[in-house]
Amino acid sequence: MAKSGVTEEQLAKVVVRARENGLKNQFARDNDPVTMDDVMTSPMVSDPVRELHQYPVTDWSVGMLLCCEERAHEFTDKPVWLTGFGSTMDSYFLGDRDLTSNFALKKAAAKAYKMAGVNNPADEFDVAVLNDAYAYQLPMWAEGMGLAEEGKGGQWIDAGGMEKQNVNLSGGMLNGNPLMLGGLARTLECVLQLRGDAEDRQVEGAAKAVAHGTTGAAGQHHAVITLEK
Repeated sequence: MAKSGVTEEQLAKVVVRARENGLKNQFARDNDPVTMDDVMTSPMVSDPVRELHQYPVTDWSVGMLLCCEERAHEFTDKPVWLTGFGSTMDSYFLGDRDLTSNFALKKAAAKAYKMAGVNNPADEFDVAVLNDAYAYQLPMWAEGMGLAEEGKGGQWIDAGGMEKQNVNLSGGMLNGNPLMLGGLARTLECVLQLRGDAEDRQVEGAAKAVAHGTTGAAGQHHAVITLEK
């Protein structure tokens, strides 16, 4: 928060928006909307993380069919193409890492973008879906993926970066997905958007999307995948 100028008010915006977007998602967990005040006065779990900064416990499942390009049309008339992928693991020991550096995420994103021919991620995607299990992670991961400038995650929130880049229109992890399905759930949202099946949250003309997943302590392991219509 100190590095990127992220405030309590900005984190509250992230949570409120996640709940609002979740109401438009036919597959989302049913949650009550919350206000800024609800978020900022929710119980402190581990300072500065509050109860409403966390993803809610959720039961869910997801299945996806992957196949070679030659056979895709045997299964669907609306295939979505995987154009780039990167997966990077940081050191296991927290003391060996700069926990604000996004080291593994930057490496994973760079691999995926190179494979997909993406040069300016902030401008090239119609949809971006990040694994925001905690509110502070959304601006942090946005920096690591090149959607927000380094050290300016807080400004990115206030400048409407989430809305301009169509970030987490499904409600994201903050509206509820099981942690270990988080990355796959993010990919599913990209597929729905690119197929034109995202209903009330559909981005008109969506043709290129990026999905992100993470696991391990404090962002140890990150994966990034780019998809196109």
